[in-house]
Amino acid sequence: MHRWLLLAYPRDYRRQRGAEILETVRDVAPARRIPRVAANLVRHGLRARLGRPASRTVVAWATIFALVCGLFAASFGTWLAWLGSRPLDHNDFAAAVHQLYPDQPVSQLDTQDPAAVFLIYDGPLSWNSLDDLLLGDGGEYSLATVGGSFGQLPTDRPQVLAQLQQRLQAAGWAYSEPVYSPLYACIPDDPRCDPTSIPMNITVYAQRADNILEVHIADDTTTPVMNFGMTRATPWSAYPAGVASFLLGTLGAWCLFGWASRRTERAHPAAQALAKFLYGFAMFLWWAPILVAAPQLLSHHLDEPHYRWHLPWEWLGQPALALAFLLGCLTLTLTLALALPPRRQPADQTVAHH
Repeated sequence: MHRWLLLAYPRDYRRQRGAEILETVRDVAPARRIPRVAANLVRHGLRARLGRPASRTVVAWATIFALVCGLFAASFGTWLAWLGSRPLDHNDFAAAVHQLYPDQPVSQLDTQDPAAVFLIYDGPLSWNSLDDLLLGDGGEYSLATVGGSFGQLPTDRPQVLAQLQQRLQAAGWAYSEPVYSPLYACIPDDPRCDPTSIPMNITVYAQRADNILEVHIADDTTTPVMNFGMTRATPWSAYPAGVASFLLGTLGAWCLFGWASRRTERAHPAAQALAKFLYGFAMFLWWAPILVAAPQLLSHHLDEPHYRWHLPWEWLGQPALALAFLLGCLTLTLTLALALPPRRQPADQTVAHH
């Protein structure tokens, strides 16, 4: 087993000291300490991959890079899992609405299935929508939904809400507490605006099997209007796919960072300085959207009930800020290019070869 754990070390290190490490482990490691010895081998091996033994910050920089790569990899893995989820069926949606309101004429109802699992401006992602994705409208890339609405409702909105909750329960839907949101906002410190007089929209979320129903009771000042939207719940495969992708992405990023770190360890000082600048700029481009988006989404989740958490990449500020991610990838590519030239060999190793 210990021989396999030596894979945590870089190849050159294994060739030079692998036999010595294994011999030491066999001599000093009692059977009861095997897990501890194994953990130490992996820990020291991963540290050796980073090179720069005198550096006190290289582990922190490697961790920052590995963690963000793991998060992006987890997002990609869950995205792939979502692509295999059960597609939306407009007939299922229509049947669900008619089951809730068989006596209510529907004024508008989607009559076609969505073109893809994720849509941007009601269409699947394509090269034609690349400018929307990169130039500020990436937030429009979201889960497909089917919807409908009708407006001939009683004017007593509490009665409408109570009737909706009763019908959801009778149809086997688990529903959340209603969420109230103002129809419009007041101008701060304007004495003419009375917040208590602002009409309120009501939103109710419900789930049955893998269907999530979002019901809006909108106040249009004359009669309530009810809007329905149906999406899919998170597929079970997204969770193992996300965890596995995170672990693989983190490990791969650590090894990649270690390779570049060892390659630039003895590079020209100017090349080292440029590599550090490019790496820092790339991490800013990748981490800044996360530090902006994640707290906002967390606050949103704490304020409203959710039967499905927001998609992982939305917590990373993607694809709303996809341009920053793309520029970060380009910057990291330039950083890796600086590590490609052959390393300068120390003087003692050069003499030994002769």
